[in-house]
Amino acid sequence: MTARFMTDPHEMRAMAGRFEVHAQTVEDEARKMWASSMNIAGSGWSGQAQATSYDTMGQVNQAFRNIVNMLHGVRDGLIRDADNYEQQEQASQQILGS
Repeated sequence: MTARFMTDPHEMRAMAGRFEVHAQTVEDEARKMWASSMNIAGSGWSGQAQATSYDTMGQVNQAFRNIVNMLHGVRDGLIRDADNYEQQEQASQQILGS
């Protein structure tokens, strides 16, 4: 599979689609986590403790954003590489056909 994957633009694009699905899943779960953390302390927990909780949740949310950005980067790279590979293959075929 690895050898074929590296030379098959359709497989590369299919894999890019999987990375997009993973990115969407991470984003959806991060959104749920963020929403569930809002006002979790209730009226009995405020001040420094609540501020620390919000800060921590903000850092976790940023970590999830970083993961989503990395998954999108892999997706974009796979699509770009598939396009480049196809262009190189077409150019090679034209040269060999002349």
